[in-house]
Amino acid sequence: MASGAQIPLFIAIDHEGGIITRLGDRVTEFPSNMVVGATRSLSKARLMADAMASELKAIGINMTLGPVLDVNRDPANPVIGTRSFGSDPDLVTRMGLAMIEWYQGHGMIAVAKHFPGHGDTTVDSHVSLPRLDADRRHLDAVEFRPFRTATAAGVDAIMTAHITVPGLDPRSTHPATLSAPILTGVLRQQWGFDGLIATDSLGMGAIDHTFGMTRATVLAFQAGADLLMFGWDTVHALPEMHAAYDALLELVQKDSSSAERLDSSVRRILRTKAKRGILDWEPPSSPISSTIRWQEHLLLARRIAQDSITLLRDDAQILPLSPETRLLVIYPQSVPNMETVLRYCFENLQSLPVRMNPKDSEIETAQEKATDAEVIIIATLNAMQFSKQGTLVQALAKEARPLVVVALRSPYDLLMFPDQTTYVAIYGETSPSLEAMADLVCGKIQPRGLLPVDLPGLYASGDGLRHFTSPGSLDGD
Repeated sequence: MASGAQIPLFIAIDHEGGIITRLGDRVTEFPSNMVVGATRSLSKARLMADAMASELKAIGINMTLGPVLDVNRDPANPVIGTRSFGSDPDLVTRMGLAMIEWYQGHGMIAVAKHFPGHGDTTVDSHVSLPRLDADRRHLDAVEFRPFRTATAAGVDAIMTAHITVPGLDPRSTHPATLSAPILTGVLRQQWGFDGLIATDSLGMGAIDHTFGMTRATVLAFQAGADLLMFGWDTVHALPEMHAAYDALLELVQKDSSSAERLDSSVRRILRTKAKRGILDWEPPSSPISSTIRWQEHLLLARRIAQDSITLLRDDAQILPLSPETRLLVIYPQSVPNMETVLRYCFENLQSLPVRMNPKDSEIETAQEKATDAEVIIIATLNAMQFSKQGTLVQALAKEARPLVVVALRSPYDLLMFPDQTTYVAIYGETSPSLEAMADLVCGKIQPRGLLPVDLPGLYASGDGLRHFTSPGSLDGD
């Protein structure tokens, strides 16, 4: 405010919930979008957006880089997963629009991402360049539906994806971020979107390995982007941003049509700032402590998680467990709270933390410990990417002990061991989701979540047991 044009800045943050947050326990820890999708509750989507927006605004943040509107269709997708509301485009649309409405109702700029859709890819664009092979008919029915509805509903901004889409731009080297046929052709001309187009970070591997940051900056601008974004990416150094700025400045100074393009972006930026009250910004009058980690927000996060826990299968009628159960809990070393939340309920608990890809010696130790347990709970974490987790589950399934598998993040883990008889999905290892999982296992709550994605050959989106099947289980909450 004290320099230049004296126009307040966009202050943006990735704050999706689940694994994508930047403020840690300084703010309320909310579960993932897939958790929200598993509740099937529009009111919970709105309340979560309301709470997150109020906390971000109290800190001084005015732009949230979300919600994610990608439809996660590929079980092997390494970058979207639980960041998505699910695999059903209608579910993603309804939940995404509910959150956008409440973000923007708080004066928070919502940035729907990642257009034209990153959910049906098998490559992480942070690392390399993914490709989405789909014709226009499929795109309209699936990937486009949430974004097109959001633009019609007045979303402030759309973030691009670093993915090639031959069905929209036949140039195999040009990701959507750098494609005029996609950004200007589809968003601007076909859909009439006149909000902000923001790139995903131009320092990601998909850009660095193809065009490089400096050239990509110019190409993204020429394609129609208004905001050129640079994240804290490992593949580039900060001085590269100065080179990118100089290249764009030179282009605008030499080319009158580029100067006009720049003016159109500046107008959109100023219009968005005026609409959300940023041009009239003043420091918050209330102390941050009165809003951040407010007790109501903490309880809301817990309630959302409780309503999402999905019991897909309990053929052996193992759940819920008695507090006196001799329990062995096996979990990834990176999730120590798995043991902590279960110890509140079970006194006779043994624990065994293991590597993401357990060694043979760890599998043998697990089998030895299983002989002293009445029930085994094993937590998996993205087992499709760490195949030895599947080996561990199969080894323990051979033991003469009831086995409960808890998918901590990706529900697609079940595809690695489809014969497992008791299976729980919680869609993220946040504290609220872990605590809700423990509540379910102990019988404090009934299962209420519905699967938000298709598990090909096993279950469809919307499946899930709504009550325990064991004769002695609780009736109600």
